Amino acid sequence: MENSFQTSFIPKKPINATYVTKTPMNGLLVLAVIVFVIVIVAGVGLYFYKNYLIDQKNVLSESLNKISSTFEPETIKELEMFGNRTSTAKQVLQNHIVLSPMFEMLGALTIPQIQYTDFEHEMANGEFYVKISGLARDYKTIASQADVFSSEKGKYFRNLVFSNLEKDKSNYLNFDLEFIVDPVVLSYENNLSLKQQSSTFVPPVDSTNNLTN
Repeated sequence: MENSFQTSFIPKKPINATYVTKTPMNGLLVLAVIVFVIVIVAGVGLYFYKNYLIDQKNVLSESLNKISSTFEPETIKELEMFGNRTSTAKQVLQNHIVLSPMFEMLGALTIPQIQYTDFEHEMANGEFYVKISGLARDYKTIASQADVFSSEKGKYFRNLVFSNLEKDKSNYLNFDLEFIVDPVVLSYENNLSLKQQSSTFVPPVDSTNNLTN
């Protein structure tokens, strides 16, 4: 009887894994170390830069003190008083309001068929408000005047509103006009330049529709 041998290549016990799976922990650790080093270097740089600025401030203060010591106390006091007066005068000049350029501009913008009968103004909420009453020949005249105010030359008069349009016994059209004046018009410093601009404007004239006709 022949001997039979059974051979099997299937392992009887599980083979332990001999390979180690690589994880991204090593990469994250390296990145963390790099960020940490950058933070440390930046902190050290800021520290030295701060000290540099402090040193520069001290040097400038010492230089200023040396320069100041060369002047007499009375001279320094006079210079301070002059500086304060100059600053005050400049502030007064900037806040000074003049109405003459506004009236000149309003006259240049008003067509001949419009006649003003009353004028009021007030300063409220930082804005200069104007209210005018007047007479016009007809509704067409009001429309023409509104077109002039809406042109480039009338850009310094804002939020214009015509209201209370009503015919009187002479068949003229009564109206009220309200608008806000741009501060640049009322500034004393800009008076000369605005005066030159308004003087170059020639309003349209319609001789066939004059208020006096």
